[in-house]
Amino acid sequence: MDRYRPGDYSAQMAFAAKPRATFQQQYLALCITIFFATFSSGCYSTFLGGFLSRKGLNQELAGFVGGAGSAAMIVGNLFWGFISDRFGQRRRFVLAGSALTIVSLLLWVWGRQWYQYALLNTLTQFFLVPSTALLFVFVLDLLPAAGRSHRFGKFRFWGSAGLITATWGAGWFLRANPDRLFLFSAATLALAMLPVLFGTQEHYRPRQNRFHFTHVLRNPHLLLFYFVTFLHGAWDPGSFLFLSYSLVQYGASEGVVGMVLGMNGLMGMLSLPLAGKLSDRWGRIPMLVAMFFLSALRMLLYSLVSTPWALVPIQVLHFGSFGIAEAVGTVYVSELAEEHDRATAVASLYTAHSIGALAASVAGGAIAARYGFPVMYQGFCAVIALAGILFWMAAKGPRRELLPETTHAA
Repeated sequence: MDRYRPGDYSAQMAFAAKPRATFQQQYLALCITIFFATFSSGCYSTFLGGFLSRKGLNQELAGFVGGAGSAAMIVGNLFWGFISDRFGQRRRFVLAGSALTIVSLLLWVWGRQWYQYALLNTLTQFFLVPSTALLFVFVLDLLPAAGRSHRFGKFRFWGSAGLITATWGAGWFLRANPDRLFLFSAATLALAMLPVLFGTQEHYRPRQNRFHFTHVLRNPHLLLFYFVTFLHGAWDPGSFLFLSYSLVQYGASEGVVGMVLGMNGLMGMLSLPLAGKLSDRWGRIPMLVAMFFLSALRMLLYSLVSTPWALVPIQVLHFGSFGIAEAVGTVYVSELAEEHDRATAVASLYTAHSIGALAASVAGGAIAARYGFPVMYQGFCAVIALAGILFWMAAKGPRRELLPETTHAA
C-alpha cells in the first residue's frame, strides 16, 4: 500500500512515476465507474418526476419531494467531503455511499405516500454524493499535474456518455412498469462499484484533526470563486427546468423537448475533454473567464428566441456553462486547496453551485410569472455577466497561475 504525507511532493511524484500500467488500470476502472454511476443517477433524476406523476402527486407535492432531495444533496456534499478529508480516505466512502444508495433505491418499491417518497429521496440523494462528487476527488488525487485538466475532462466524458445512455435509452423499458426505475438505478450502481472494488486501491493519508472548512474558506481565491459560482448557478435552471417548461408553453412535443435538452448531454460529451485540453494549454483562469461570458450569452439568446428548433444551435454554448465549469472549475479548486482539504474544497464548490441554482429557481419562477421568460433570462444574463466581470477583475490583479507546468500537457 502506498503511503505519503500531505505535501510530500517527492512521494507524490514517485507515485505518478510508477509503471504506466498501474495508473492506466486505475484510470480505466474509474472511467467505467463514472459511466455506470452517472447512468444510475441520470436515470433516477430524469424519470423520477414522471414516476411521481403516475403515482398521483400534484405539482406542489412533487416539488416538495424534489426539494427534499436537493437539500439532502447540499448537506451531503459538505458532510462527505469533510469526513473524507478528516479520515484521509476516498475509496472506502465511495463504496460505502454506493452500497447505502442501492439500499435506499430498493426501498422505493415499498413507498406509497408522498412523505415516504420525500424521505426516500432525501436518503437517496444524501448517499449518492460519494458516487459522484467524491469520486471526482478520488480521480484528481490519482492524476499527475501534467495534463490533469485534460485527463479529468476525458474522465467526465464517460459520465456524460452514461447520462445520454440513461436519458435516451432507459425510458423505453419503464413504460410497462415505472417501478423498474429504481431496480435499473440500483443494478447499474452495483455495476459501478465493481471497478472501484477490484481495479483501484486506497492511498491513505494521515488523519487531519482540523476543521477543513476553516482552512478552505480562509483562502480568498477559493472564497471568491465560490461566490461567483453561486451567481453562475443560474444557468442550471435556465437551461433545464425553465427551458423545458417554456418549450411546452410554445407547443413543443415531448420528443422535441427531449431533442433540445438532449443536446446538453451531447455537448457535455464533446466539450469536457476539449475544455480540459485547452485549459492545460492556455491556463485555468482564461478558460473560466470565458465560461461566465459564454453562459451569459446563452441566457441572452434564450430571451430572444421563441422557436423550439432555433434553440438547438444555442445549446452549443453548453461548452461554457458545463464543459468548462466541470473540466476546469473542479480542477482549479482542487489545485487552490491544500491537498488534505481537497475533498472539502470540491464539495464546497458543488454546494455553492447548488445553492445558486436553488435561488435562481425560486427567483426565476417569480420573475417569469410576473414578467415572462424573456425578462427572466435577461436577468440571469446580467447576474452571470456580473460574476464574470468580478472574477476577471480579480484575476487581473497580482496572482500566480497554479501549476504552470500544466500548460504543457502530456
